[in-house]
Amino acid sequence: MASCYIILDNASVAVALLFATADEFPYRDPLTVTLEGTNATDVEALHLGSSWTLIYSGPTGIDPARNTYMQQQDFSNTIAFRSYRLLVTSQEGLSNSVQYAEAQILGHV
Repeated sequence: MASCYIILDNASVAVALLFATADEFPYRDPLTVTLEGTNATDVEALHLGSSWTLIYSGPTGIDPARNTYMQQQDFSNTIAFRSYRLLVTSQEGLSNSVQYAEAQILGHV
């Protein structure tokens, strides 16, 4: 499924995800995701996958509403990471792509 990498200047502790839906194609909405963290920042190391720690696995909070923010998905985490990987693990319908307007990883330094 689809994935995205985020590399930060400073390590941060992620504690929630917040998604916003796009204006069309609800069958492309991501329903479940995993969020993983690592302190690796080299792009090659990020692609290897061996250094990732699972932080969250669960729903995105997305419902059929369009062009709006969904309910924030909170989770417990106390470990700061420099890089994050968001993987979409399921979506609303059959499609060769996934679509959302915005995904925020909420946390603190």
